[in-house]
Amino acid sequence: MSYSVSWISHGCNVTYSDRVTFEEFMGSILAIHAHENYDVISYVIHDMTNVAELDFSEVDMTRIVAHELGARFTNPHVRPAVVSTNTTMGSMTRAFNEITKLEIGFFPTVREANDWVKGTQSTA
Repeated sequence: MSYSVSWISHGCNVTYSDRVTFEEFMGSILAIHAHENYDVISYVIHDMTNVAELDFSEVDMTRIVAHELGARFTNPHVRPAVVSTNTTMGSMTRAFNEITKLEIGFFPTVREANDWVKGTQSTA
């Protein structure tokens, strides 16, 4: 597994590393949405800082979008953020934003993502 999920007060941090496949990324999403704390958290930070390769395409985004939109019925107040300097991940995050009309933050550092999910910084 190339990710780990940490539940903290008011949020969730997911740290990815090495090569991340679509199945692994979707697995992290499903684990978060199915967790007993999902309905009370206010943010999820996907830290992709240590990811060397993303092995999924924009076509795979359809399943992610469908699941995320469904989960928003359970908790419409979650602020997701992605941390990465990878241009592909940036493009996928922007595509996700456009498809869903949800605000997903994209930042080069975990600190900036933390500031944003806690409401102290604007979207990058």
